[in-house]
Parts: sequence; C-alpha cells; structure tokens
Amino acid sequence: MEQFSHLKEIIKTILNVDVKKDRNRMQHTVNCKMIYANVLRECGYGCSVISKSILMNHATILHYFKTFPFYIKTDVVLRNNYERIKSEFNKEYDPVYYLSENELKKEVFSLRFENKELSSELKEVKNRVKELTSIEERFSDIFKMVKERTKDGKEKEVLKKLNAIYNGI
Repeated sequence: MEQFSHLKEIIKTILNVDVKKDRNRMQHTVNCKMIYANVLRECGYGCSVISKSILMNHATILHYFKTFPFYIKTDVVLRNNYERIKSEFNKEYDPVYYLSENELKKEVFSLRFENKELSSELKEVKNRVKELTSIEERFSDIFKMVKERTKDGKEKEVLKKLNAIYNGI
C-alpha cells in the first residue's frame, strides 16, 4: 500500500524513527507509532490493517486510538510532531523521500545549475525592461495625448492622419 510506505518514509525522515523496524519502547518511538496509526485511521483504515503494516498486535493499535486524544491535548511535542507529519502526508506525493543519497546530490547540483541559468536570464530581462522603459518614457507624452483624445472606433482614422503627418515631415 503506497500510502503506508509514504507515511513511514515521512516519519523516518522527519522524526528519525522506522515505525516498522524500531521495536524499542522509548516514548519517542511509541509516539511515532501512535502518529502513524492515527493518521492512517483518519484515512479510513482499520486497526488490523494498520497493525499488520508495522508488525504489531491490533490491540496495541486500539490502545493508541483510545489514548491518543488525551496525549495530544497534554503533550505539546507529540501534538507538534503529529501536525508536521499530518501536514506533510496530506501534501501531494513527493518522490524526494525515496531518492538515494547520490540521487539527492545529483538533484542539488542540477538545481544549483538551473538556479544560475535562471538568475542570468532574470538579469537579462531586467536590463531589457530598463531599455524599454527608457524608450517608452521618451514617447509617454505622445502616447498619453493620443490615448486621451482618440475616441472609441476612431483608431484607424487617427492612424491615417498620423501617418500623413509623418510622411510630410
């Protein structure tokens, strides 16, 4: 199940706990498993499916469901971690969680190169905008007058007259 794997990776990445493999009873690990179970419960999964996905007894998952609302009210760290995990899980699927270290390095280098190219293009565009702005400023009074004095539907007539004026200059 893709959602299960995705949630496991998020918890492993953010909280540094593998909810399937870590078998200790430290509070941090138990909290991660409670977060895992409750996020999946909100997605509509039952306790037996959730328990099988992390190799636990379904009664433990039922216990998590029963005690989690109380813990979430009293434990600020648990609540914050739960909100972070839930928020990340509800975002669109991001394959970055499944990239190897070398793939991540390649991605960083690629993004750096792309960033330099985009910065260069942005500088060119800014320079071009400055050029066009200075040209536009030269004709701004003429544009303003033509815009103010030309009635709707008379654009072609004004163009003909301006053309005649310029041909005579």
